[in-house]
Amino acid sequence: MNLLENMIFVLFFSALIGLLIGSFISMLTWRLPRLMTEDAKEQLKQISVTRSQCPRCKTSLPWYRLFPLFSWLALKGRCHACQHKISIRYPIIELTTMLTTLLAVWVYGPTPAGLFALIFIWFIITICVIDLEHFLILDNLSLPLLWIGLLINSQGFYTTPFEAIWGAAVGYLILWTVFHVFKLLTGKEGMGFGDFKLLAALGAWFGIESLPQIILIASLSSLIISIALAILKVRNLQEPIPFGPYLAMGGLTSLFFGSNLIQSI
Repeated sequence: MNLLENMIFVLFFSALIGLLIGSFISMLTWRLPRLMTEDAKEQLKQISVTRSQCPRCKTSLPWYRLFPLFSWLALKGRCHACQHKISIRYPIIELTTMLTTLLAVWVYGPTPAGLFALIFIWFIITICVIDLEHFLILDNLSLPLLWIGLLINSQGFYTTPFEAIWGAAVGYLILWTVFHVFKLLTGKEGMGFGDFKLLAALGAWFGIESLPQIILIASLSSLIISIALAILKVRNLQEPIPFGPYLAMGGLTSLFFGSNLIQSI
């Protein structure tokens, strides 16, 4: 098998893994926020044992329907049992996971850095979906992401241990300070504590030098998209927005293009 055939095989296998993980993420992001009021043992049981089912008629999905991208297209976005319309969120999550998985493998190859990049991407997609739908960044996602970043950078995969530690600390303190200054001036809370922890996690992965780029990308993208949605009359500018997905954009930029992208433009 030559180099080209090897790469084709790796990309095909990566796409398949991306679809499988995307299917799991679509399930997890639907169930996990709804299980937060139950005890941990029951959460684990429901997440790991209960089969996926139609949210309306509760019909369990057969194994060959567990790829939302393909089953959604084949059934034209409807349940195979009751014909109830199924949300497009499922194929979008699966497609996004597959494409970003392929991109990570293309950039890093089948290497340890590539494997860690996949872990980062899968965590980030899960965090983003939940934040978009519930305005909530769960500690049981952001804190493991932070510790994984510190651990892998103890071996210098994406930045030095020194940069990672300071990135985590300063990342948290920057948004913590912004939060309290904004609250002092306006009497309102401008963001959630989950945003602090997510930026700390991104700092742990990509170092303190990545923080200006991440914050700039997050701020500009949130501003541009909010104005665009207001112009299209989809969302009022006064409505709160989840900031986690915009921080994630900055983190993914650092993952794929490095932490000095803005300086090089």
